[in-house]
Amino acid sequence: MVMEEHPAFIHEALLEKFKVEDLHQYPDMWHPYDVLSKYLDVEQNRLLITRGAEGAFKQVYETFNLTGKTVGIPLPTCAMYTVYADAYNVNVVPIKGEAPDYKLTVSYIKDIARQVDVLFVINPSSNLANFFKKEDLKEIIDFCSSIGVVVFLDEVYTGWEHESYLPYLERHDNLIISSSFSKIGFPSIKTGWLATSVDLKKRLESTRGAYELDYFCCKALEFIIDNVDYFRKLKRDLLNVKKEWIKHLSCNSNFTVYDSALYTIRLYSEDKKLVKDTFDRLYDNKIVVNVIDDTNLQFSVSRNKNVEKIIFDNIK
Repeated sequence: MVMEEHPAFIHEALLEKFKVEDLHQYPDMWHPYDVLSKYLDVEQNRLLITRGAEGAFKQVYETFNLTGKTVGIPLPTCAMYTVYADAYNVNVVPIKGEAPDYKLTVSYIKDIARQVDVLFVINPSSNLANFFKKEDLKEIIDFCSSIGVVVFLDEVYTGWEHESYLPYLERHDNLIISSSFSKIGFPSIKTGWLATSVDLKKRLESTRGAYELDYFCCKALEFIIDNVDYFRKLKRDLLNVKKEWIKHLSCNSNFTVYDSALYTIRLYSEDKKLVKDTFDRLYDNKIVVNVIDDTNLQFSVSRNKNVEKIIFDNIK
Protein backbone atom coordinates (compact mmCIF):
# COMPACT_ATOMS: atom_id res chain seq x y z
CA MET A 1 0.00 0.00 0.00
CA VAL A 2 0.95 3.64 -0.36
CA MET A 3 1.69 4.64 3.22
CA GLU A 4 1.48 8.42 2.74
CA GLU A 5 -1.20 10.42 4.53
CA HIS A 6 -3.17 12.71 2.27
CA PRO A 7 -2.98 16.42 3.20
CA ALA A 8 -5.78 18.20 5.02
CA PHE A 9 -7.09 19.96 1.90
CA ILE A 10 -7.74 16.59 0.24
CA HIS A 11 -9.63 15.35 3.28
CA GLU A 12 -11.69 18.53 3.46
CA ALA A 13 -12.45 18.52 -0.26
CA LEU A 14 -13.60 14.90 -0.07
CA LEU A 15 -15.98 15.66 2.80
CA GLU A 16 -17.54 18.43 0.73
CA LYS A 17 -18.60 15.76 -1.79
CA PHE A 18 -21.01 14.26 0.73
CA LYS A 19 -24.38 16.02 0.76
CA VAL A 20 -26.95 15.77 3.55
CA GLU A 21 -29.80 15.65 1.06
CA ASP A 22 -28.32 12.53 -0.57
CA LEU A 23 -28.22 10.40 2.57
CA HIS A 24 -31.87 9.29 2.46
CA GLN A 25 -31.44 7.99 -1.10
CA TYR A 26 -30.10 4.69 -2.37
CA PRO A 27 -26.81 5.05 -4.28
CA ASP A 28 -27.15 6.38 -7.83
CA MET A 29 -24.84 4.15 -9.90
CA TRP A 30 -25.50 5.90 -13.21
CA HIS A 31 -23.18 8.81 -12.52
CA PRO A 32 -20.20 6.77 -11.22
CA TYR A 33 -20.43 4.57 -14.31
CA ASP A 34 -20.50 7.60 -16.58
CA VAL A 35 -17.53 9.24 -14.83
CA LEU A 36 -15.46 6.04 -14.72
CA SER A 37 -16.25 5.15 -18.33
CA LYS A 38 -14.96 8.50 -19.54
CA TYR A 39 -11.91 8.33 -17.24
CA LEU A 40 -10.90 4.88 -18.50
CA ASP A 41 -12.09 5.48 -22.08
CA VAL A 42 -14.04 2.22 -21.91
CA GLU A 43 -17.64 1.88 -23.07
CA GLN A 44 -20.12 1.22 -20.27
CA ASN A 45 -21.30 -2.02 -21.86
CA ARG A 46 -17.77 -3.36 -21.22
CA LEU A 47 -17.42 -2.01 -17.68
CA LEU A 48 -18.46 -3.36 -14.28
CA ILE A 49 -17.74 -1.57 -11.00
CA THR A 50 -16.67 -3.91 -8.19
CA ARG A 51 -15.85 -3.83 -4.49
CA GLY A 52 -12.15 -3.27 -5.10
CA ALA A 53 -10.05 -5.47 -7.36
CA GLU A 54 -10.86 -8.28 -4.94
CA GLY A 55 -14.51 -7.95 -5.88
CA ALA A 56 -13.57 -8.44 -9.53
CA PHE A 57 -11.84 -11.77 -9.12
CA LYS A 58 -14.49 -12.91 -6.65
CA GLN A 59 -16.99 -12.19 -9.42
CA VAL A 60 -15.01 -14.50 -11.72
CA TYR A 61 -15.05 -17.35 -9.20
CA GLU A 62 -18.78 -16.97 -8.68
CA THR A 63 -19.84 -16.45 -12.29
CA PHE A 64 -17.76 -19.10 -14.03
CA ASN A 65 -18.63 -21.87 -11.56
CA LEU A 66 -15.02 -22.93 -11.12
CA THR A 67 -15.68 -25.59 -8.49
CA GLY A 68 -13.49 -28.59 -9.29
CA LYS A 69 -11.73 -26.69 -12.08
CA THR A 70 -8.23 -25.21 -12.16
CA VAL A 71 -6.81 -21.69 -12.14
CA GLY A 72 -3.27 -20.34 -12.42
CA ILE A 73 -2.28 -17.79 -9.76
CA PRO A 74 1.03 -15.91 -9.45
CA LEU A 75 2.48 -16.41 -5.96
CA PRO A 76 3.05 -14.65 -3.66
CA THR A 77 0.16 -12.28 -4.23
CA CYS A 78 -3.02 -10.95 -2.63
CA ALA A 79 -4.13 -13.67 -0.21
CA MET A 80 -7.77 -13.48 -1.35
CA TYR A 81 -6.95 -15.17 -4.66
CA THR A 82 -6.23 -18.41 -2.85
CA VAL A 83 -8.83 -17.80 -0.13
CA TYR A 84 -11.58 -17.72 -2.77
CA ALA A 85 -10.03 -20.72 -4.52
CA ASP A 86 -10.30 -22.67 -1.27
CA ALA A 87 -13.81 -21.37 -0.60
CA TYR A 88 -15.07 -22.47 -4.02
CA ASN A 89 -13.06 -25.72 -4.09
CA VAL A 90 -10.92 -24.61 -7.04
CA ASN A 91 -7.58 -26.24 -7.86
CA VAL A 92 -4.60 -23.85 -8.02
CA VAL A 93 -1.52 -24.12 -10.20
CA PRO A 94 1.04 -21.73 -8.65
CA ILE A 95 2.93 -19.39 -10.97
CA LYS A 96 6.40 -18.79 -9.53
CA GLY A 97 9.71 -17.49 -10.82
CA GLU A 98 13.12 -18.54 -9.56
CA ALA A 99 15.29 -16.57 -7.15
CA PRO A 100 16.78 -14.04 -7.12
CA ASP A 101 14.97 -12.12 -9.89
CA TYR A 102 11.85 -14.36 -10.11
CA LYS A 103 11.38 -13.51 -13.77
CA LEU A 104 8.36 -15.00 -15.52
CA THR A 105 8.68 -15.78 -19.22
CA VAL A 106 5.98 -15.97 -21.88
CA SER A 107 6.81 -19.62 -22.60
CA TYR A 108 6.47 -20.49 -18.92
CA ILE A 109 3.07 -18.76 -18.72
CA LYS A 110 1.93 -20.66 -21.81
CA ASP A 111 2.86 -23.94 -20.12
CA ILE A 112 0.77 -22.94 -17.11
CA ALA A 113 -2.14 -21.89 -19.37
CA ARG A 114 -2.35 -25.41 -20.81
CA GLN A 115 -3.25 -26.69 -17.34
CA VAL A 116 -5.97 -24.21 -16.31
CA ASP A 117 -9.43 -22.87 -17.07
CA VAL A 118 -8.72 -19.30 -15.92
CA LEU A 119 -5.28 -17.70 -15.92
CA PHE A 120 -4.73 -14.89 -13.42
CA VAL A 121 -1.93 -12.51 -14.42
CA ILE A 122 -0.81 -9.62 -12.23
CA ASN A 123 0.92 -7.00 -14.34
CA PRO A 124 3.00 -5.42 -13.03
CA SER A 125 3.54 -7.54 -9.95
CA SER A 126 4.24 -5.98 -6.57
CA ASN A 127 5.74 -8.62 -4.29
CA LEU A 128 8.31 -10.02 -6.71
CA ALA A 129 8.38 -7.37 -9.38
CA ASN A 130 7.64 -8.71 -12.83
CA PHE A 131 5.91 -7.14 -15.77
CA PHE A 132 5.08 -8.10 -19.32
CA LYS A 133 5.26 -5.70 -22.23
CA LYS A 134 2.12 -5.27 -24.31
CA GLU A 135 3.54 -7.52 -27.05
CA ASP A 136 4.07 -10.30 -24.49
CA LEU A 137 0.57 -9.87 -23.10
CA LYS A 138 -0.95 -10.07 -26.57
CA GLU A 139 0.93 -13.31 -27.23
CA ILE A 140 -0.23 -14.80 -23.92
CA ILE A 141 -3.87 -13.72 -24.35
CA ASP A 142 -4.05 -14.89 -27.96
CA PHE A 143 -2.57 -18.26 -27.01
CA CYS A 144 -5.08 -18.64 -24.17
CA SER A 145 -7.89 -17.79 -26.57
CA SER A 146 -6.76 -20.57 -28.90
CA ILE A 147 -7.09 -23.14 -26.08
CA GLY A 148 -10.28 -21.74 -24.51
CA VAL A 149 -8.71 -20.14 -21.42
CA VAL A 150 -9.96 -16.87 -19.91
CA VAL A 151 -7.24 -14.39 -18.89
CA PHE A 152 -7.84 -12.21 -15.84
CA LEU A 153 -5.35 -9.33 -15.99
CA ASP A 154 -4.95 -7.65 -12.60
CA GLU A 155 -3.64 -4.12 -13.27
CA VAL A 156 -3.98 -2.70 -9.78
CA TYR A 157 -0.34 -1.52 -9.94
CA THR A 158 -0.40 0.15 -13.35
CA GLY A 159 -0.03 3.88 -13.77
CA TRP A 160 3.26 4.24 -11.93
CA GLU A 161 5.98 3.15 -14.35
CA HIS A 162 3.91 0.77 -16.44
CA GLU A 163 0.93 1.58 -18.65
CA SER A 164 -2.39 -0.24 -18.82
CA TYR A 165 -3.34 -2.76 -21.50
CA LEU A 166 -6.84 -1.23 -21.62
CA PRO A 167 -6.33 0.42 -25.05
CA TYR A 168 -6.10 -3.10 -26.54
CA LEU A 169 -9.11 -4.55 -24.71
CA GLU A 170 -11.29 -4.79 -27.82
CA ARG A 171 -8.78 -7.08 -29.56
CA HIS A 172 -9.71 -9.96 -27.26
CA ASP A 173 -12.89 -11.79 -26.31
CA ASN A 174 -11.29 -13.87 -23.53
CA LEU A 175 -9.76 -11.00 -21.53
CA ILE A 176 -10.86 -9.39 -18.24
CA ILE A 177 -8.86 -6.38 -17.03
CA SER A 178 -9.25 -5.30 -13.42
CA SER A 179 -7.95 -2.44 -11.31
CA SER A 180 -8.86 -0.18 -8.39
CA PHE A 181 -8.00 3.03 -6.56
CA SER A 182 -6.45 1.26 -3.58
CA LYS A 183 -2.83 1.67 -4.67
CA ILE A 184 -2.92 5.45 -4.78
CA GLY A 185 -3.67 5.70 -1.09
CA PHE A 186 -7.44 5.01 -1.05
CA PRO A 187 -7.80 1.31 -0.12
CA SER A 188 -10.47 2.13 2.46
CA ILE A 189 -13.12 2.94 -0.15
CA LYS A 190 -12.88 -0.55 -1.75
CA THR A 191 -13.61 0.77 -5.21
CA GLY A 192 -12.52 -1.17 -8.27
CA TRP A 193 -13.71 -2.24 -11.68
CA LEU A 194 -13.35 -4.77 -14.42
CA ALA A 195 -13.42 -4.20 -18.18
CA THR A 196 -14.01 -6.98 -20.66
CA SER A 197 -15.85 -7.99 -23.83
CA VAL A 198 -19.55 -7.26 -24.14
CA ASP A 199 -20.43 -10.95 -23.86
CA LEU A 200 -18.23 -11.62 -20.84
CA LYS A 201 -19.55 -8.52 -19.12
CA LYS A 202 -23.11 -9.80 -19.51
CA ARG A 203 -22.07 -13.07 -17.87
CA LEU A 204 -20.18 -11.39 -15.04
CA GLU A 205 -22.92 -8.92 -14.17
CA SER A 206 -25.37 -11.79 -13.69
CA THR A 207 -23.90 -12.24 -10.19
CA ARG A 208 -23.64 -8.54 -9.31
CA GLY A 209 -25.43 -7.09 -6.32
CA ALA A 210 -28.23 -4.55 -6.44
CA TYR A 211 -25.69 -1.78 -5.77
CA GLU A 212 -22.02 -2.27 -6.55
CA LEU A 213 -20.93 0.51 -4.14
CA ASP A 214 -22.43 2.46 -1.27
CA TYR A 215 -23.03 6.22 -1.52
CA PHE A 216 -19.74 7.22 0.09
CA CYS A 217 -17.67 5.01 -2.20
CA CYS A 218 -19.49 6.39 -5.24
CA LYS A 219 -18.70 9.95 -4.24
CA ALA A 220 -15.09 9.06 -3.43
CA LEU A 221 -14.72 7.51 -6.89
CA GLU A 222 -15.93 10.74 -8.46
CA PHE A 223 -13.65 12.76 -6.17
CA ILE A 224 -10.52 10.80 -7.11
CA ILE A 225 -11.20 11.23 -10.83
CA ASP A 226 -11.93 14.95 -10.34
CA ASN A 227 -8.55 15.34 -8.60
CA VAL A 228 -6.41 13.26 -10.95
CA ASP A 229 -3.70 15.94 -11.06
CA TYR A 230 -3.13 15.61 -7.33
CA PHE A 231 -2.69 11.86 -7.62
CA ARG A 232 -0.35 12.20 -10.59
CA LYS A 233 1.85 14.48 -8.48
CA LEU A 234 1.73 12.02 -5.58
CA LYS A 235 3.01 9.31 -7.91
CA ARG A 236 5.78 11.50 -9.31
CA ASP A 237 6.92 12.43 -5.82
CA LEU A 238 7.03 8.83 -4.60
CA LEU A 239 8.86 7.63 -7.71
CA ASN A 240 11.50 10.31 -7.12
CA VAL A 241 11.83 9.16 -3.52
CA LYS A 242 12.21 5.59 -4.75
CA LYS A 243 15.17 6.59 -6.92
CA GLU A 244 16.90 8.12 -3.90
CA TRP A 245 16.21 5.07 -1.74
CA ILE A 246 17.59 2.74 -4.40
CA LYS A 247 20.71 4.87 -4.71
CA HIS A 248 21.28 4.80 -0.95
CA LEU A 249 20.41 1.15 -0.34
CA SER A 250 22.51 -0.05 -3.26
CA CYS A 251 25.60 1.00 -1.27
CA ASN A 252 24.84 -1.82 1.17
CA SER A 253 26.88 -4.90 0.25
CA ASN A 254 24.73 -7.30 2.29
CA PHE A 255 21.58 -6.93 0.21
CA THR A 256 20.80 -6.86 -3.49
CA VAL A 257 18.31 -4.11 -4.30
CA TYR A 258 15.56 -4.78 -6.82
CA ASP A 259 13.46 -2.03 -8.36
CA SER A 260 9.81 -2.36 -9.35
CA ALA A 261 7.46 -0.69 -11.79
CA LEU A 262 5.72 0.99 -8.88
CA TYR A 263 6.53 2.51 -5.48
CA THR A 264 8.18 -0.49 -3.83
CA ILE A 265 11.73 -1.78 -3.38
CA ARG A 266 12.81 -5.36 -2.67
CA LEU A 267 15.91 -6.33 -0.71
CA TYR A 268 17.26 -9.81 -1.35
CA SER A 269 19.82 -11.82 0.58
CA GLU A 270 20.53 -15.55 0.85
CA ASP A 271 21.54 -14.88 4.47
CA LYS A 272 18.22 -15.72 6.10
CA LYS A 273 19.40 -14.68 9.56
CA LEU A 274 20.33 -11.25 8.19
CA VAL A 275 16.87 -10.88 6.66
CA LYS A 276 15.15 -11.86 9.90
CA ASP A 277 17.38 -9.66 12.06
CA THR A 278 16.74 -6.70 9.76
CA PHE A 279 13.01 -7.25 9.95
CA ASP A 280 13.16 -7.53 13.75
CA ARG A 281 15.18 -4.32 14.13
CA LEU A 282 12.73 -2.41 11.99
CA TYR A 283 9.77 -3.92 13.81
CA ASP A 284 11.26 -2.89 17.16
CA ASN A 285 11.31 0.65 15.73
CA LYS A 286 7.65 0.39 14.71
CA ILE A 287 8.44 -0.07 11.01
CA VAL A 288 6.69 -3.14 9.61
CA VAL A 289 7.92 -4.30 6.21
CA ASN A 290 6.63 -7.06 3.99
CA VAL A 291 8.36 -10.41 4.47
CA ILE A 292 7.81 -12.06 1.09
CA ASP A 293 9.81 -15.07 2.23
CA ASP A 294 12.93 -15.70 4.32
CA THR A 295 15.22 -14.13 1.70
CA ASN A 296 13.18 -11.07 0.67
CA LEU A 297 12.03 -7.86 2.34
CA GLN A 298 9.80 -5.38 0.54
CA PHE A 299 9.38 -1.67 1.32
CA SER A 300 6.84 0.90 0.26
CA VAL A 301 8.84 4.12 -0.02
CA SER A 302 7.78 7.17 1.97
CA ARG A 303 8.34 10.90 1.87
CA ASN A 304 8.41 10.86 5.67
CA LYS A 305 12.03 11.64 6.59
CA ASN A 306 11.69 10.10 10.05
CA VAL A 307 10.59 6.81 8.51
CA GLU A 308 13.38 7.03 5.96
CA LYS A 309 16.03 7.56 8.66
CA ILE A 310 14.86 4.60 10.72
CA ILE A 311 14.93 2.32 7.69
CA PHE A 312 18.33 3.47 6.49
CA ASP A 313 19.84 3.24 10.00
CA ASN A 314 18.61 -0.32 10.50
CA ILE A 315 19.59 -1.90 7.21
CA LYS A 316 23.13 -3.02 7.92
